[in-house]
Amino acid sequence: MIKKIIFISSLFLTLSCVYAQEVLVSSDINIRNNLAYDIVGEVDDRIVLFRDAGDEYFMETFDDEMGMVFSTPILFEKPKVDVYNTLGLDSTFQILYGYHDQDSTRVMSRRYNPKAVLIDSITLFTIERRMFKRYSFVHSEDKTKTLLFSKPRRNVLELHWIDNKLNQVISHQSHELENLNVNEDFRFIDIANDGRVISYFDTNNAQFSKKDHTGHLFIFTPNLINYKYLTLNFDSNIVTDMKMEFNNINNHFVLGGLYSTVSNSASEGYFLINKNLDLLSDQDIFSYTKFEEEFIREVIGVKKKKVNLLNDFIVKDLVLRADGGVLMFFEAYKEFARRSTYRSYSRRDAALYGDRGWVDYYNEDIIVVATHPKGDQHWKKVLHKKQFSQDDEAIFSSFYIFKTPSRLRLVYNDDITKNSTISEYLLNPIGEYERRSLLNTEYENLKLRFNDSFQLSSNSLIVPSQQSYILNLVKITY
Repeated sequence: MIKKIIFISSLFLTLSCVYAQEVLVSSDINIRNNLAYDIVGEVDDRIVLFRDAGDEYFMETFDDEMGMVFSTPILFEKPKVDVYNTLGLDSTFQILYGYHDQDSTRVMSRRYNPKAVLIDSITLFTIERRMFKRYSFVHSEDKTKTLLFSKPRRNVLELHWIDNKLNQVISHQSHELENLNVNEDFRFIDIANDGRVISYFDTNNAQFSKKDHTGHLFIFTPNLINYKYLTLNFDSNIVTDMKMEFNNINNHFVLGGLYSTVSNSASEGYFLINKNLDLLSDQDIFSYTKFEEEFIREVIGVKKKKVNLLNDFIVKDLVLRADGGVLMFFEAYKEFARRSTYRSYSRRDAALYGDRGWVDYYNEDIIVVATHPKGDQHWKKVLHKKQFSQDDEAIFSSFYIFKTPSRLRLVYNDDITKNSTISEYLLNPIGEYERRSLLNTEYENLKLRFNDSFQLSSNSLIVPSQQSYILNLVKITY
C-alpha cells in the first residue's frame, strides 16, 4: 500500500508564493536479517534499492509513485561476497564487489538494468593475497570514475582507478609513504573528475605536539608513478574537526574546520584554505578567524558569563558555492555514556558484550559560515535545534542539506520519535533564513533517517524510514 501526504507550507521570506510538498511512502520492506542497504538512485525513471542480507542480496525497484515494481534476488559467483559499492548510471546500475578465490582477491564489476537483467559482468583485477582485503571507495562528482583504495601495510596506500564509462581499470598504484602511518594519520581522500586523486594525512594534532602539527597532501595521477607531495603548516594550532572537498569547476582544493590553541574539543574559531590545486605550495597558509564573544553568547545562550570557546562542535559539511566560495556547516554534537546499575553475571553476556553501557546522543545547534572565494567571511548565522536520542547511534538525528539553485534546505527531525514533526531551515545566498514545519509523522508510522537521504533532483529526495525491522522509502517532492 502506498501512503500519500500533501502538506501546504507557509510563505518564505518576502516571496509571495505558497509552497506545497508531496510525500509518497513505499510499502513495507522487511530488513530483519539485512546487513546494509543502498539507495542507488534513479535509473531509467525507476528508483533502485539494493539490499545486503549477508549471504543473500536483493534488488527492488519503484515507480514515480513509490509503488514497488518488483523485488528479486541477485545471485553472485559465491553465496557470500563483499559488496564495496553501488552506483546508479543513466540506464544501468553498477555493483563493485570482491571475493576470496584460493590465495587471491578477485574484484568484479556487474551492471544491471532496472529490471535486474544482467547486462555486463567482468573481472576488474585480481590481487594475490592470502588474507581477504576489503576495499574502500570514492566516486568522482560526475560519476565517470571510481577509486578503490586500501591500506595493506602500515605505510602503504594502494590505489585502483576504474573508468565507469569504459567499465575497466585504467591504473593501479601502490605507494610507500615515508614517516606516515596510513591507518592512524589518514583523514580524507577524493577523486577529481579528471582522475587525479587527492589524499590528506594529519600528524601531531594534539596539545603536547601542536608545534609540529602538519598536514600532508598527496596528489596522485593515473598512469604516472611520481606524485606531488605538499606539507601544510598549522602554526601551532589544534584542529578540533575538519573536512576536505575538491571543487571540480575551478580546480580548488578546500580544507576547512574548527581550531583551538588550547583544546582538542573546544573551538576558538574556524580555519580555511581554498586555493587552486596547481598553485598550492608548502608556503601557503590557512586563514584563521576567531568567533567573537558576542557570537559565542548567541550560540550558547549565555548573557553575562565571559566566554571565548565553543564546546562540542563538529564539522557537518562543506558546501561549495557557484562563485568559488564555501559554506561551512558546524553542528553541536555530544555523547554521554551511562551504565546500568544492574550487572550481568551471565558468562555468555560477559563474553559477548563485556561491561555494557548505554549512550545518550545530543545533536543541537547549527552554525553556518559563508566565505568569499578568497576566504574572507561573507556572513555567519546560528540556527537553533535540539535533538536527543538514546542507544541508536544518532542515525535519526542531525540534518540533511538539500541543495537547489536558489537556496539550501536543512531538513531534520524535531524529535527523535515515531511521532515527530519534520522541520527545515530555508537559507538563501545572503544568509536570510526561515524555519518552518514540513509535516508530522504522527499516525504515519515513520521514523526518518535524514542523514542517509538521496537527492534525486532539485525538487525531490528519497529518505529511508526505519522502524524495528521495517524499511520504507519516503519520497518528498517540493
